Amino acid sequence: MALSATVVVFGAVLAGAAAAQAPQRVRGAEAKPTRGGSATYGLEAETSGGWCIPNSQLAISGIMVADAIYDTLTVQNTKGEYVPYLAKSVEHDPTYTKWTITLRDGVKFHDGTPLTADAVKQNIDAWKKGRLLGFVYTDISSVDVDPANPLALTVTTSRPWVDFDAFLFFDGRVGIVAPAQLADPDTCPTNLIGTGPFMIYNGAGKWVQNQEFTASRNPNYWQKDRSGTQLPYLDKITFKPNPDATARSNQLQGGQLTMMHTSSGAQIAQYKGLGEQYVTMLQGAGRREVRYYLLNERKPPFDDRNARLAVAYALDRNQINQIRNQGQKQIANGPFDEDVPGYLKNPGFPNYNLKKAKQLAGDYKTAHGGVFNVVIEYANDPENSGEAQLIKEQLAKAGIDGTLQQEDQSALINTALGGNFSMLLWRNHPGDAPDVNYVWWNASSPINFGKFDDPEIQKLLDDGRGQTAADAKATYEQLNKRFAEQAYDIWSYYDNWMIVGRQNVRGLAGPPLPDGGGQAAFVYGRHPLLGIWLAK
Repeated sequence: MALSATVVVFGAVLAGAAAAQAPQRVRGAEAKPTRGGSATYGLEAETSGGWCIPNSQLAISGIMVADAIYDTLTVQNTKGEYVPYLAKSVEHDPTYTKWTITLRDGVKFHDGTPLTADAVKQNIDAWKKGRLLGFVYTDISSVDVDPANPLALTVTTSRPWVDFDAFLFFDGRVGIVAPAQLADPDTCPTNLIGTGPFMIYNGAGKWVQNQEFTASRNPNYWQKDRSGTQLPYLDKITFKPNPDATARSNQLQGGQLTMMHTSSGAQIAQYKGLGEQYVTMLQGAGRREVRYYLLNERKPPFDDRNARLAVAYALDRNQINQIRNQGQKQIANGPFDEDVPGYLKNPGFPNYNLKKAKQLAGDYKTAHGGVFNVVIEYANDPENSGEAQLIKEQLAKAGIDGTLQQEDQSALINTALGGNFSMLLWRNHPGDAPDVNYVWWNASSPINFGKFDDPEIQKLLDDGRGQTAADAKATYEQLNKRFAEQAYDIWSYYDNWMIVGRQNVRGLAGPPLPDGGGQAAFVYGRHPLLGIWLAK
């Protein structure tokens, strides 16, 4: 899930589909994509639990691999709309409680079995039983296949669910899996069978954990480009995990990688300065995810609002941005970026004030035996380590004792799930429809990692689920203000991503979406792989 570090693509600051295409410079005859070749993609982390979608824990690295193997029923475009993708159409009744999904005809899974409504029903039913996804899809009451049309099914929800089509994408986490993969729980995480542009089925690729994931071109993929050439263009793609952003960059410059993703401010600044030596794609403002410090409200010290406010006032976010990101990021005051309903430039989140921080920290210590300790946990790469050290130093100035603890990304996710933490360095909320955040903040959800139980927030979440855009905007603005007032999380900065490729890399933004759906959004570090090609 969006449980740990996430990734977005940079190069030159881009906005919208046209801007996202801009860095992919067309040079004469290279305007026409060429088929063939192999690309190696540098990822920020391994996905240790595999890709059995109903039970997988996918941060951005896992989502990129999933995007190669599976297709989602809908996809987010650059306008923030959720448009049909593997589905031919997704329609709702006037009450938003019945959603009819009609699939594309002729699509096959990698094992040759056809994509049918029965297969999709098996997937959705499995989501409802999943370890984590079960809490995302609680409001689905039934999934029924149309007896007269093997490509159509209806999802009935227990209450109006206006943005349900966004949950058929869920940041790219819910790709449709073949029935044969779902059939065996033991092999489901590794026996990946999707409808996507690349495949590992039947020896077409392999996964060697912590080393590489290799997938070959799906020869029967259902999409073609505008000229009628079947996608994808590449014959093979290999993903290599490396949590060290600098090491990943060195691998790219040394020729071991064809491309990589990064959310490192230092790397973004570096590749901006290198001009045309590399092809870059940079996410602009509008739907960025948020870097923040996740607090555990269920245990001391952060079960006390004064402790949360003390930390909020103690942290100089501008200094963190300048030192950690070379000033490349923008300070965030809430969970929503500028194009997301609910965004407010100033929802009331505390600004740096060391005097107030010292006073609140002193009050907390007086009430708790003179002790105010915070354990700061973070993913194990040098830049996260540097940020955590800076946080510790700033807290110390306010009289708050900090202890540092690092873990790999998968372990950090499990730490959040178990609730055994004080403060985590985190990223999430990547420009979705705001209702997608319901599962992160619902009081009864196991992936409400902060463990807060706020009746006002719960009511706003419940109201927002059934509201159309005009009413929902005011609802989520009020939610934004409540987060600021209570300081449940310490918002730091918007965390965008950059994709960097060698000079011959083209097509990072992907081809146009089917049926006039626009251009795929570049959010959360996710971008299409099927349109990447290598210029000669």
